[in-house]
Amino acid sequence: MLVSEVIQNSIHPLGLETDLDEVFSEDYPDGLLYVPVLDQQRFLGFLSLEDLDSDKEINETVGQCSLETTDLKVNQKQHIFEILPLFRKAGIPVLPVLDDEQHYEGVVRLDSVLSLIADSFSFQSEGGILVLSVAAHSYSLSEISRLAESNEAKILSVLVETDPFTHLNLLVHLKFNIPDLSRVVATLERFDYNVVEVHHKSELTSIDQERLDQLMKYLGI
Repeated sequence: MLVSEVIQNSIHPLGLETDLDEVFSEDYPDGLLYVPVLDQQRFLGFLSLEDLDSDKEINETVGQCSLETTDLKVNQKQHIFEILPLFRKAGIPVLPVLDDEQHYEGVVRLDSVLSLIADSFSFQSEGGILVLSVAAHSYSLSEISRLAESNEAKILSVLVETDPFTHLNLLVHLKFNIPDLSRVVATLERFDYNVVEVHHKSELTSIDQERLDQLMKYLGI
């Protein structure tokens, strides 16, 4: 999953001498907020389409506008997980893609990256989700996986972040291949894992179903 899979090189970049009256937001893909501006093949910054109307009132060319600039850039060979933090640092949902000689090749948009992630891995698979709070020094995915597999559940994907409340623990988001995680939760808690969130479809046991049926009969439902 490389930047080369989500690069957009069909967006026509602007030059400094481009007349603003020739620039129309309707000519660009839906959701695109910034258009790259080049000097030859050197990336200079982005022209904000949101500010285009006000820019036209006081400026004549792209070069007279204030551009959104960033020192952050990406390469087509980078993995998309590497570039996700760069969007936050840049503060804009688009980044320039440059080659090894720092020549402009295209742009990568945050929404395209997120769409690729959502359509890939196990996000489309059915199954339950657990969130564990685990001390960073004792985190072991292999141990968690072993306990899950003892209940015939397999981990399909993992996302790990620092717990914002303790800063010492990790929040481990686990996607499983089964919808009911009741047994997995019970096992993890028996081994002193702190389960902070459970998102699943619990299946009623035969005893639970019998009790529910009796309750419904009693209520006349």
